[in-house]
Amino acid sequence: GDQVSLTCAAASHPAPIVTLARGRRVVAAAVYEPQVRLELPAAAPEDGGEYLCRAENQHGASSLAFN
Repeated sequence: GDQVSLTCAAASHPAPIVTLARGRRVVAAAVYEPQVRLELPAAAPEDGGEYLCRAENQHGASSLAFN
């Protein structure tokens, strides 16, 4: 029931497209911005699980999974 904030950030040139996904569903995205943030005002057990932070631009992509 507590508030939870998830932040996914990357630094690149040119600026990245940053996405935060849960499973195969993108839950937050920022285009040509250094970070994206997902706010859960009242986290519930079903909000748990693996999330994937991904940053990409025309030179490549990088991602990191976390729980």
